[in-house]
Amino acid sequence: MKRTLFFVLLAMTWAAVSCHTGKKTVKSPPPVEDELSKYPLHFIRSDYLSDVLETAKRDNKLVFVDMYADWCAPCKVMDEELYMDESFAEIINANFVSYKVNVEKENGTNLSTIFEVRVLPTLLFLDADGNVLQRSDGALSRSQFLQMADQAVMMSGR
Repeated sequence: MKRTLFFVLLAMTWAAVSCHTGKKTVKSPPPVEDELSKYPLHFIRSDYLSDVLETAKRDNKLVFVDMYADWCAPCKVMDEELYMDESFAEIINANFVSYKVNVEKENGTNLSTIFEVRVLPTLLFLDADGNVLQRSDGALSRSQFLQMADQAVMMSGR
């Protein structure tokens, strides 16, 4: 009995020592880059449009909403050609609280229903109460976008 207990303890000790390499085996996951931080156009981070509207009221700005999907080619073109352009972003950041919504994830599915999104991207210019001032069903060039933004500002009376 003592001999069996000795071998059991010896085997457990051997197993514990042989499994330890001296190196830390727990790795923390790599940091996930916040997709919105790459843009000079400052997209607000929020799960709810109501939070965005509150920010717009507080900052006395209008709201720009980009409704997109990951697979949408025209959405990607706008990302690269407009939202990454610093001079463009400066104009929009001065007048709008911007909000980027994936229509296939989380609250984006609800917002796409509310705003009857049928084409991507759908670009919305809202007042701080959530009323649509301007809408584009489809991508816009820089000049078209800025013209629509100007019209939204004029319609709001700002």
